[in-house]
Amino acid sequence: MIKNLVKTRLPTGFGDFSLYLYVEHAKEHLAMVKGEVQGKSGVPVRVHSECLTGDVFGSRRCDCGDQLKHTLQYLGRVEAGVLVYLRQEGRGIGLRKKMEAYNLQDQGMDTVEANIHLGHQADERDYGIAARILNDLGVESIRLITNNPHKVEELQRYGVTVEARIPIEVGHHRDNIDYLRSKAERMSHLLSFRERTPEHHELAFIEPLIDQLSLAQSDEGQGYPFVTLTYAQSMDGSIAADGGAPLLLSSQQAMTLTHYLRAHHDGLLVGVNTILADDPQLTVRHCAGENPQTVILDSHLRTPSDSRVLAQSGKPPIILTTRESDPEQRSRLAAHGAVILEVDGDVSGCVDIRQALIALSAHGIRTLMVEGGGKTISTFLKNHLVNYCVITITPKIIGGLRAIEGLSASGEAPLTLTDCRYQTLGSDIIAYGPVRFPQS
Repeated sequence: MIKNLVKTRLPTGFGDFSLYLYVEHAKEHLAMVKGEVQGKSGVPVRVHSECLTGDVFGSRRCDCGDQLKHTLQYLGRVEAGVLVYLRQEGRGIGLRKKMEAYNLQDQGMDTVEANIHLGHQADERDYGIAARILNDLGVESIRLITNNPHKVEELQRYGVTVEARIPIEVGHHRDNIDYLRSKAERMSHLLSFRERTPEHHELAFIEPLIDQLSLAQSDEGQGYPFVTLTYAQSMDGSIAADGGAPLLLSSQQAMTLTHYLRAHHDGLLVGVNTILADDPQLTVRHCAGENPQTVILDSHLRTPSDSRVLAQSGKPPIILTTRESDPEQRSRLAAHGAVILEVDGDVSGCVDIRQALIALSAHGIRTLMVEGGGKTISTFLKNHLVNYCVITITPKIIGGLRAIEGLSASGEAPLTLTDCRYQTLGSDIIAYGPVRFPQS
């Protein structure tokens, strides 16, 4: 019988969790719980087995540490979810035997052969513990974050209702590729080995975001799309003003990064002022990849019916507008190939951005890149609807233009990029990382 010994509040860089400590057969296990999960269905759950070398020391021999980190980032942005952390090191064989298995792998054995050579099974984990923890938490059904079909089968055998599987394929590189191929070929793990940016490539630094996008695109149950905010600014914080002449700030390398990110998102959103000022090419031109679906935030349907954005990507553009917008203009834009999504207006008569994101999610947009202009950027930030930022800082001083308006008027604490990192790219500096907003 598993027993919950203590529960405590655990604020983290990924968000605020409740931490539960369980004990069974003198072994301690943990559950990190985001939000309220009792009586809830379709709760996203990761059952993660302890990997000291990967989780704590960042070992590159496996993908465990990356899976743990990406799970916490994912749970940090959803309303409710659970990470069950089982103290079953080395797939149940313990730390010493796992280290001995590492040595055997260095001699040519794969991960399964090494375990068997040491007198163990390929996988000795007990998922009944996780099932009992989920039962104690009162979870009705789950969406399981895993690549392992055996984990799904075992939890179901112990009475857990698994509504769906959310793939979490991250972090393959030269140090763990053989290990991962062994898991796929010998243990039936569902890995696609998607093509990754080579480690020596100048854009390889952004791969953690690409992994998060892959996780979001695999989850049909999320309410909002994963939102990446990207923009370029000068050293004094200037960007192109809404309705003003465009500022060419980024270096060629930074522009390539922007197009690389476009190719990895389902949708690319700009405000109508950007369309009116520049009628930009919202396509992937500087790298290989598929064009995202253009999304225009246009509360009063000012998008010209002859705008090139209506025909440039090969996918019908989506225009987000209010239910009070002009029906005749809706018809004209629809006749030119646009998909019109109508949502309620907010108190100012503009598109309610939360409803807009729900509408986009229902339309199949699970990852959304927001490029601007300034008013649109401010709208997403003020509504706390950004998951990740990629900000290009270019060594120019423009003067007179503010990047983001009105965020400090409410007296809120500033938003922060958790795990913020910096990368030089051409003449620019790229600041990037997940966003954590102040607690309301």
